[in-house]
Amino acid sequence: MNSGTQINLFDNESDTAMYKHKLTLEKIRDELINFGLTKSQAKVFIYLGKYGSKTASEIAKALQLPRTETYHLVNSLQNMGLAVAELAHPTKYTAMDMRKAVSTLVKQEQDRIDTLADKEESLSEMWKEIPFFAVETDESKSEKMQLLHGTGPIINKIKEMVNSSTEDFRIYGSVPDLLRMYHADVFDWVEAASTDLKMVVTPLNQTPEFLSEMNSNSIRAMPSNSENKCFIVNDKKEVLIFMRNATHPTRQVFAWWSDSETLVDLMSSLFELSWEKGEALY
Repeated sequence: MNSGTQINLFDNESDTAMYKHKLTLEKIRDELINFGLTKSQAKVFIYLGKYGSKTASEIAKALQLPRTETYHLVNSLQNMGLAVAELAHPTKYTAMDMRKAVSTLVKQEQDRIDTLADKEESLSEMWKEIPFFAVETDESKSEKMQLLHGTGPIINKIKEMVNSSTEDFRIYGSVPDLLRMYHADVFDWVEAASTDLKMVVTPLNQTPEFLSEMNSNSIRAMPSNSENKCFIVNDKKEVLIFMRNATHPTRQVFAWWSDSETLVDLMSSLFELSWEKGEALY
């Protein structure tokens, strides 16, 4: 098959032979984005990985990208260790094996985290050297809010909430929401804390294995489909509301935290009402 009749791997038209791979490609692209690639970098990497060695001009034409941007993309992939340039004229580019590429990305992320961790102590000490000039006023005690973007910052906020919880911890969400928390060890943190956990799951057609391992008395299921709703209330003093939940890719998850008394009371009442209407697992 020549390039003129080559089927486009990224063709989303329902009547094309490659359409059945659309969802898998989107998942692979999103996972590569989670590893730090841009959408265009992920697209070029996937293209090279499935079509073999290509010149920048061929990549630009196939993916409908500006040629200057394409050169920047292939060079950035080389710098990340995900692609190599062949000694040919014109230069051709080849993607690394997927397993090796992921291993490289993981190693780079681990190195970055280790570097940041090494700076933690020195940064904290430098911060302490600077005097505190703020004067506390009634305004500094006002209600607060925080917008969190991405699974990492959100999970860190949940951990803070768990660590400060002394009375009750309430979670409302879908199975995918709770599964994401389960894999992030949220329930292990709650179990280790001196707090009372209650969860409302919706919808729940069948009990997944990770929920069956937990205390069924702390879980109730709502028959109605409200899977786009997910929130956490801690000690009736703070609330975390997911604006985009686990139905979205990891980096597109948004959550809103606040200690607003009015909002906390509202979400607490919503949870308690859902708990009363919910059904026991067994």
